[in-house]
Amino acid sequence: MKDGVQELVNAAKRNGEVINFDVQSWLKSVNVLIKEVLHFEEEVRMKRRCLYRWNISRKATKITQDVRHLQKEGTFNNVAHPAPPPMIWSTFREGFKDFKSRMTHVNRVIEVLKNEDVRMIGICGMGGVGKTTMVKEIIKRLEGLKAFDNIVMAVVSQSPSIQKIQSEIAEELGFKYDENTESGRARRLYRRLMEINSILIVLDDVWTELDFEAIGLPSQLSHKGCKVLLTSRNEDVCKEMGSQEIFTLPVLTPEESWELFREIIGKPLDYPDLAKRVTNECAGLPIAILTVAKALENKRKYEWDDALKQLQSSAPGSISSMNDKVYSKHTMEYGWGRGYFSNIDSVEEARNRVHSLVDKLQRRFLLLESKWGDHTKMHDIVRDVAISIASRDPHRFLIRCDAEKKGWPKIYDHCTTISLIPINIDEIPVGLECPKLELLHLEGERYSENSMDIMCKGMKELKVLALVDMGGISALPRSLGLLKSLRTLSLNGCYDLTDISDAIGRLENLEILSFRKCSRILELPKEIGLLKHLRLLDITDCDRLEKIPHGLLSSLSSLEELYMENSFRKWEQSAAESEDKRMASLVEVMSLLSNHLKVLVIDIPDFNFFPKDLYLTIQTTIRFHISNSLGPSPVRTPSTRAGCYAFENKLDIVESDAREFMEIQIVRVLFKKCEDLMLGRIKNLKYVLNELDQEGLQHLKVLTIRECPEIEYLVNGASWTQQTAFPLIQSIELWGMPKLKAIYHDQLPQSSFINLRSLQLDDCPVLKYVFSLSVASNLVQLQSLSVAMCPQMKEIVSKERREHETASDIIAFPKLTNLTLYELSNEFVGFYEVNKLYSNNEITDEPKDQNVVGTSYDEHQSSRSFERVATCES
Repeated sequence: MKDGVQELVNAAKRNGEVINFDVQSWLKSVNVLIKEVLHFEEEVRMKRRCLYRWNISRKATKITQDVRHLQKEGTFNNVAHPAPPPMIWSTFREGFKDFKSRMTHVNRVIEVLKNEDVRMIGICGMGGVGKTTMVKEIIKRLEGLKAFDNIVMAVVSQSPSIQKIQSEIAEELGFKYDENTESGRARRLYRRLMEINSILIVLDDVWTELDFEAIGLPSQLSHKGCKVLLTSRNEDVCKEMGSQEIFTLPVLTPEESWELFREIIGKPLDYPDLAKRVTNECAGLPIAILTVAKALENKRKYEWDDALKQLQSSAPGSISSMNDKVYSKHTMEYGWGRGYFSNIDSVEEARNRVHSLVDKLQRRFLLLESKWGDHTKMHDIVRDVAISIASRDPHRFLIRCDAEKKGWPKIYDHCTTISLIPINIDEIPVGLECPKLELLHLEGERYSENSMDIMCKGMKELKVLALVDMGGISALPRSLGLLKSLRTLSLNGCYDLTDISDAIGRLENLEILSFRKCSRILELPKEIGLLKHLRLLDITDCDRLEKIPHGLLSSLSSLEELYMENSFRKWEQSAAESEDKRMASLVEVMSLLSNHLKVLVIDIPDFNFFPKDLYLTIQTTIRFHISNSLGPSPVRTPSTRAGCYAFENKLDIVESDAREFMEIQIVRVLFKKCEDLMLGRIKNLKYVLNELDQEGLQHLKVLTIRECPEIEYLVNGASWTQQTAFPLIQSIELWGMPKLKAIYHDQLPQSSFINLRSLQLDDCPVLKYVFSLSVASNLVQLQSLSVAMCPQMKEIVSKERREHETASDIIAFPKLTNLTLYELSNEFVGFYEVNKLYSNNEITDEPKDQNVVGTSYDEHQSSRSFERVATCES
C-alpha cells in the first residue's frame, strides 16, 4: 500500500505539484512504523526466553493496531495539488541599475501606488528606454514592502489578445479556466480578483486602449483595492485608459550610459576612447547599450572600429544642432510646397496641423521635447529608422549628412526628395535629370551659377527649393524661372545675396518665399508684387533693407503672413514728392487685414506711424509681434522669433509717451489682444493696468517692465473695477523701477494673479514688500521668486493686513522651487514676520542669509526641497 502511495507521490512531484500535507504525514508515519517493525523483529530474535514473551506480545498487539490504523487512513482521493505560482519577481533577471534618472521615478511610482485614491498609473517612454525593466524593479520593491496581497503581470503587445492576457493573470494567481469563451473567462477572473483584498495588475507594453470589462478586470468603484500599472510607448493610451498619474521615462544621461556600458563589458576596456564613442552612438537607450556592449565583448579593435562606423553610417552628426532641433517651420513650409495638407485652406491651418502631428509624435516618443520651446528633437535611432523607411519606394528620399565628402549622389533619377548637407553646388554633373524630384534641400559654402542652371533644367517638377546658408550667391539666376511648379522657395542665410529681381517674378505659382538673414539685400524688388499667389513672406533679419516700393505689399492680395522683424523700418508717414521715391506705409500693411493677412511681425520707428483714423476691431483675427525698439537696446527683451512662427501676440514699446500711444485706436486694441508685453522707459505711466486696459489685460501671459521712472503700481485697486486683473499672467519681470511702491494697491478681485508662476523684481529701491496676505493666498502656482537690489524690502508677504485678512489666509507657496533673495534691507525678516513660511533647515547647500528665519508654516512643508535657492546678505 505504501509503495502505491509513494508511486503517486513521485509522479506528482515530477509534474511540479505540491504533496498534500496529510499524505506527507501518512508517509512519515508509515516509515516510522516500518522502523518499529524491523526493530521489533530483531528484538524477538534476541529475546526468546519465557520471561519476555508477555512483553513482546503486548508490543505486537500495539504494532498491529497501528498498521490497521494507517491502512485505514491510507486511502486518498488526491495525493497532491498544483503548486502555487512563484512570486512574480523571483523569475526576473537582475539588470536594473539604480541610476538617478530611474530611481526618482521608481520611488515616485511606489509612493503614488500607496495613495488609496489612485487606481491607475501609466509609465511611458520610447521603445527600449527601460520601461519593463523599471516596472520589474518596482514589483520587487513592492513585494518587499508587502504593499499588495498579490501582484500579477501580463504582456499586452502591439496585437493584444484578451485570452492571452486572461491566461497570464490566471496563471500567476494559480488557477485555470474551465470556461472556453472570453466572456465566461472574464466572469471567472472578475470573481477571483474580487476575492483578493489588494492586488496590483501590471499591463506591460500597451499599444491601444484595452477593454477592462472584456478582460474581467473590476472597476475602481467595484474594487478599490485593485490597482493597475501600465507601460506604453504612447502617452495618449495612458490618458485614454484613465491613468491618474503618468510618468515619462527619459533616456540615460551620457554618464549613466557609460557606466552601464562598462559594467556590461565587465572588465577594463582596451580601447576606452573608442568605447566612449560607441556608447555615445547608442544615444542613451539601455537596450541599444546592452546589445552593442554584449556584441563587442572580447572583440578586436578592427571590430570595434567597424561597429562604430556602422552606428555612424546614417547618423547626421555633421548637421549643426541636428540632435537638438527638428524644425517645425521647415516641416510646414516643405509640406505646404509638396501639397501634403489635404482640406487645408490657409498657412495657419497647415501650421496647426503640423503642431498637432508633432504633439502626437511626442506623445508616442517618436519625437522628443527640446530645450528650445519651439523645436522638437528626434532620437538618433528613431531618425535612422525614419531615414531608412523614407529611402525606399514609394518615397525615395535621399538624405546625406556627409555630402561634402561623398559629393553629388550617383543615383538620383527616381528620388522625390534630396537633402544634402553640406554640399558644393559646383559639383552637380552636366546633364542632370531628376524627373521625379519635388523637394531639394542644400546647405553649403560653394555655389556656381552654371551648376544652378544645370539643376533648374533637370528638375522641372521641383515644388520646394531650399538653399540654406549658401555662400557665393549674389543674384538668383534667370534659369530659376524654369521651375514653374515651385511653391516654396527658401534662401535663408544666403549672406551674399543682393539681388533676386531677375527670376522671382517668373515664379508665378510661388506661395512661400523666405530669405531670412540675407543681410546684404538693400531693396525688395517690385517683381515680388507679381506673385499673386504668395501667402507667406519672411524677410526677418534683413537688417540692411532700406527700400520697399510703395504699393508692393498691398499688391500681395493673397498674403496671409508677413514677417519683417529686424528688417525694414523706413515706413512712409506722408507721401513723398515723386512716386518713385515713395516707400511702403503701414496703411498698406493694415489694408491687407481686410483680405487674408492673419500674422504680422514688424518693427516701426514710432507707434504714431499707425494712422489715428485707422480702425481695428477686437474681433479682427490677427497674430502679431510689433516693436518700436530699433536695434540693440538695454530694455529690449530677447526675440521670440525662433524659426517656427509659434510666438505669442507680443508688443514691445520703448522710449514712448503713454498718453500719446494710448490715443491710437489700433494700439488700444493690440493691448487687449496682447499675450506678451514689454514696456521700457515709458513716460506718463503711473498705474499700468488702469491706464492701458480697464478690462484687465485678460490675455496677457508675460509682462516685462524696465526702467519706467513713474510707475507706482501695476494696479491701483482704489480706482479699479470688479474685473479680474491679470487672470492669465504667468511671468512678471520688473527691473529698474525707482518709484514702484507695490505690485498693487488696495483691493483686487479674488482671481487676480492666480496663474502667476514666475516673479522677478530687480532694482526697485522703494519697494517694501511683494504681496499682501490676500494676493499671497492666490499664488498657488508660483514656482520661481527672485527679489534683488531692493534695499527697502523688509518682508515678502506684508504684515499690514486688512480687516478681512487673518493669519489663516497665508499659504506656503506649495510649488515654489526657485528662490533668490539678494541685497535686501538689513531689517529683512523673511516671508512674513509673525507666521514664518520657511525655515533655514529647508535652505541647504547654499550660503544662508541669517535674516531668513522662522519656522515652517505647515507640517508638510518640512519635507519639501528647492531646486535652486540663492540668498545673500545686503
